[in-house]
Formats: sequence, C-alpha cells, structure tokens
Amino acid sequence: MAKRKKPDEAGIPEWVVTYGDMMSLLLCFFILLSAFSEIKKPREYQKVIDSIKESLGLDGGLGMINTSRNPQNSMINHLVEHAKMAGEVPSRSDVNEQAIAGRDQTVEAIREGGRWVLGGPVSFQAASVEISESSKKELRDLAEQIRGGDERLEIKGHAWGLEDKGEGDDYRALSFKRASAVAEFLETEGGIRGERLSIVAAGNSEPKKTDQLGGSQNRRVEVIVTEVTLSQTHPDPDWQGN
Repeated sequence: MAKRKKPDEAGIPEWVVTYGDMMSLLLCFFILLSAFSEIKKPREYQKVIDSIKESLGLDGGLGMINTSRNPQNSMINHLVEHAKMAGEVPSRSDVNEQAIAGRDQTVEAIREGGRWVLGGPVSFQAASVEISESSKKELRDLAEQIRGGDERLEIKGHAWGLEDKGEGDDYRALSFKRASAVAEFLETEGGIRGERLSIVAAGNSEPKKTDQLGGSQNRRVEVIVTEVTLSQTHPDPDWQGN
C-alpha cells in the first residue's frame, strides 16, 4: 500500500528569507554607489570624511590606523583642508548659469612656417640708404626668380656702428629706411607685388659680427621668403577690389 504524502509545513520556506536578505543587501549596495557617484561638492565630501574619520580613528574614535606615515599628510586630510577652504562659496558644480559668449568666438592662428634668406644680403655704406649698382643688379636677378610666386616676402633691414648714426637717425629708423628702399626697388624695378612685401626694422639687434670689422656685414638688408602665402593673409589677394 502506497504511503501518503506528508503535507507541507506551514510558514515561509528558508530560501525565501535568504533571498530576501540578499536582495536587500544588493539594494543598499546600489543605493550607496549612486549616492557616492553624486558627491562632487566639498561640503558633501566633508560629511563623508567625518564619518570615515570617526570609524577609522585618524583623530580618535574606535582606534588609530597602524601606519608609518603622518596621518596629517593623508589624502583624507587634504580633502578636509580643501573643504574648509571652500566653505560656503559655490563650487563649479553649484553653478548652473551659462557662460557669457564673447563678441568674437573664433580663434586666430598665428602663421609660422619656414623662412629662408634669398640670395646675398644687400650691403650699404655707413649712414647711407642708397642701393649700390651691383646690389641693384642682384635684386633684379632675384626678382626674376620670385616674381610669379605667391609667397610673402620679408624685407629685413639692419644697422650697426657709430658710423650709421651720421644722419642723426637711430638704428631702428635707419634700418627701416634701408628695408623700405629695397622693398620699393623690388616693387618698381623688379615687378614684385607690394602686397607680398613686409618691412621689418631689426636695428642693431641681429649683427653678424660685433667687432669693428663687422660694420660692412651688419649694414645690410635681407630678403626672406616665407611659407605663408598672400591668399592666407590678404582678404583680396587677386586685387579685384572686392
């Protein structure tokens, strides 16, 4: 004769209690994760730090941490100091206002690139801005090579020595006059577009030699070609009048 099935005992099964405890712990764990992920303000950090210090005992509490370092140099102490300095001043995370847009929101790039000296320097007599006949011939030959290009040209003038002050100009003014004379010659005699030319007065700041014999080499004008093109710097490079 078959045995009768024993009736189930009344009450909640044991596995349900264990499952419920596990779910409760997981819920608390994710709540803590969510709470810690939102701590971005010094004042909120201060509350967490106080709780950690009370539990771990950096300043007393349940016991001292066994460490060879000074607890005052710990990261917790640095966070405490940061929170104290912040005080009630709103931090970046407290500010919800939009930044004020400026009138011009674009960024202008400074054009660099390579630079090369073309030909030899144009030499000048002491205190003079006159271009010699030999230098004029060299400038005409140079203009033949660069006339059809689009690169910007830098005409840099130099001056040097007490002899260069014979006309009463300072070094910078004299070097500017020399560079202007060369630029004008390249434009009128060499057919170079004036928009391509930039005049630079170096004065006596870039001598090749600093002794008495360096005067003839330092009283010069250099023609420098750059990698910057006219179309990059001029709003109307083809001179259409637009």
